[in-house]
Amino acid sequence: MKRNLVIVRLPIFACAGLILSLFVVNLWNFAVGRDWPKLRIRSAEPLFNMPAPKPAPWSLDAFLDGETQKAFSASLGQTMPVFPLAVRAKNQFLYSLFDASGASNLVIGKEKQLFERFYVREFCDRSGVFDQNVVEAWADRINEIRKSVEAKGKRFIYLITPSKAARFSRYLPANLYCASLANGTTEKLAPFRAALDLRGVAYVDGASLMTKAASEYPIDLFPRGGTHWNYLGAAIVSRELAQALNKAGEASPFPIYEFEWKQRDEALGTDRDLLNLLNLIWPDVKYPTADVAGQSSRNCARTPELFAVGGSFLVQIVTNLAAAPCGTSIDYWHYVHSVKEPFGRFRVEKIAGVAQFSEEPSRGTDDFAKDFAKAEIVLLEENESVISEMAQVADLLAAASNNHAPPGGSQ
Repeated sequence: MKRNLVIVRLPIFACAGLILSLFVVNLWNFAVGRDWPKLRIRSAEPLFNMPAPKPAPWSLDAFLDGETQKAFSASLGQTMPVFPLAVRAKNQFLYSLFDASGASNLVIGKEKQLFERFYVREFCDRSGVFDQNVVEAWADRINEIRKSVEAKGKRFIYLITPSKAARFSRYLPANLYCASLANGTTEKLAPFRAALDLRGVAYVDGASLMTKAASEYPIDLFPRGGTHWNYLGAAIVSRELAQALNKAGEASPFPIYEFEWKQRDEALGTDRDLLNLLNLIWPDVKYPTADVAGQSSRNCARTPELFAVGGSFLVQIVTNLAAAPCGTSIDYWHYVHSVKEPFGRFRVEKIAGVAQFSEEPSRGTDDFAKDFAKAEIVLLEENESVISEMAQVADLLAAASNNHAPPGGSQ
């Protein structure tokens, strides 16, 4: 009789043991989390881009307002080893059953295409109205950079990169009202191109090029689970950049870039950056993307030096250029639209036939000026969604206008 009673109660004992073990693990994580975070017991699959919980405010006002309890609960919840699994399970449920995103900054479109909400909002808010004074002032700054760069014996090229929402608007959610599509006001780049043309600035409109090239290839130039172009889209633009730098009569250390590509049916790296942010249990990475092999039109006596300044769309560009047979040594300063300061400084070089990124320490304007000084080619990028709004334009103008060699640099 007693034996049967024990067997009947086994599920109760198991649940009690699980609850007790979770309590002990949580207590341990809470005790070591602040001073010895490496000793915390973690899930084998941590969540992507999960912000650290804010410290609990310990004051009487915060306690009476409930802020202390709220912050403490959030912090304690995230220390639980089952927390990542619980989040992934919830997100998988929303994604699989309702085509909904558990990440507030992501939008799921037709055919499971993923978009960043920022880009969707910017595209759908386009009104077709622009301030000509803003455009002219922006173009004057770009032209001043161009003249200052060329006065130092360097080559300058400006690049407009695409917004996935703007170039893949056919995949936006069917139930989304998009004012720019309804009103026919999706075009925004024409006045910017006209202002650059008027000033004789060499540029590549990679955004419009993506629209034009889309019908020429059997796969999409944006991966289903990514926010950036794939390496095929970036290679098309890399080729245009090289051609713009090698116009007749203009000597360039940069060879013509060509490429071969093959389809790959499993997404890796940046081809699944948004899919990673969904934090699913079973992310579907089986969709077409591309591998690219660059080709240089001639051998190089030495590797050209490129100074690349702009956003995350440059990652695939500098990877393609560095990995090409001639190769390119690149100092890449990464900016993001929500931050006024550079987000990161990277050195990109070909090592054993592969483009390798190494993050470099930054001392701000001194290192920026030093990297600019040693470059033969200067590439400035802005995304169409934030054109004329990014901090890299002012930073590059300051470096290009400096007539003195920076500390440790040379002109």
